[in-house]
Amino acid sequence: MCEIETRFGADDDAEEIRAAFYGFVEAHADDADAYARISTEIDAGGPRVSVRLWSEAAMAAFLSGLHAAERPDRRRAYE
Repeated sequence: MCEIETRFGADDDAEEIRAAFYGFVEAHADDADAYARISTEIDAGGPRVSVRLWSEAAMAAFLSGLHAAERPDRRRAYE
């Protein structure tokens, strides 16, 4: 099982990201083989939204549903 995490910066639209996350998870619940998680982190750079999904394919599909300006360029894989 592999999980992929993406973090969105303080300038991204957190409400739209959350709505997209919950819509994506609901639409793909039958395909999930691990957890999906969304959280907010606060550091010196401001608040960040962290999204973790069950696979690289799931993350790619989630990101393709976001507006191009909101797609982050940082991804980390966890096994």
